[in-house]
Amino acid sequence: MSGGVDSSVVAALVAREDYDVRAVYMRNWSTVDERGSMRAGSGGAMGCDWQREWNDVQAVCRHLGNIPVEMIDLSREYWLNVFEPALELWHDGSTPNPDVECNRSIKFGALRDRLAAQHSGWLATGHYARIAWCRDADGRPYPLIQRAIDRLKDQSFFLSSVPSDRLTQTLFPLGTYHKADVRRLAHELDLPTANKDESMGLCFVGERGSSAHAFARFLDNYVTSEPGDFVTPDGSVVGRHPGLHTLTIGQRARIPSAPQRYFVAKKDVAQRRIVVVPDKTHPLLQCMFLHSHSFAWAHNVPRWGAPLQAQIRYRQDAEPCRVTPLDGGVQVTFEQSITAVSPGQTVVVYEGDLCVGSGTIDHVHTMGD
Repeated sequence: MSGGVDSSVVAALVAREDYDVRAVYMRNWSTVDERGSMRAGSGGAMGCDWQREWNDVQAVCRHLGNIPVEMIDLSREYWLNVFEPALELWHDGSTPNPDVECNRSIKFGALRDRLAAQHSGWLATGHYARIAWCRDADGRPYPLIQRAIDRLKDQSFFLSSVPSDRLTQTLFPLGTYHKADVRRLAHELDLPTANKDESMGLCFVGERGSSAHAFARFLDNYVTSEPGDFVTPDGSVVGRHPGLHTLTIGQRARIPSAPQRYFVAKKDVAQRRIVVVPDKTHPLLQCMFLHSHSFAWAHNVPRWGAPLQAQIRYRQDAEPCRVTPLDGGVQVTFEQSITAVSPGQTVVVYEGDLCVGSGTIDHVHTMGD
């Protein structure tokens, strides 16, 4: 449970089925001021307001008949396996997706391992997703992540890298619900979190990081700023930037001295330069294909040659593509170019509603290369 309305409704749904239900609150972030080193159990004055969330979780559990509840502190695991690797990518100008790695390494990794050592049973979460059971070439069943009924809330993108063996005893009760129905059910059950606003921020930033500029200021606490030049494709210098981590591909580059608008098209890591172009239709922002060396097919079942679709952002339409092997990884080639793709992002491949593979983007080839 997270203290939000979704996980609260999940707790209510499984509790009324007469399961032996135990609730778990996972605490992932615990620096006092978002500046110091990692100290598990040190508090959380800023960023993720874990104390308020923990209070809400306990209130819901009391409301549902005193469901047993415990807090599990995974802040150290989160720091080492999610946040530090993401910092390295940000420093090098990439755009990582910590939520994808959090699901793989923490929620369905460290947390699952911790629970397995204490209890046997199933893990139910508040994700908007479904699980579909397929069969391999030998007829053995295996689970795949499937899109939720509510496409606007579908979270299969963030679950794309969770290994299939971690899904065998997992429940996603909200996968067949629409968000409006979940909120209505929370009111019908008079849950303490029924009117709670939806949280959209990263765990370690919270709502304050919902804007690009606020997030860049947050990263300044952890990533050493190495200023460099804004340059046009022909090499002309048009301004200075504070660091590669402060902007991502496709973002508006605010250059006070420039007489026109510019958008980030490319990053020269070696020279610490950011290449900017005058509009988002520029060839340097149109991705034709990409490479991913970490790409993994779900349950190790390749879909070479199948009609597939790829998605690189949450709530983005998946685009028709083909996936081919390349140097131990894959190349994802799009039928039509897509705009503003960055190394470090996650590419998620679907076959219809089924998530069949994902990986981190290493290289982007555009129409302007």
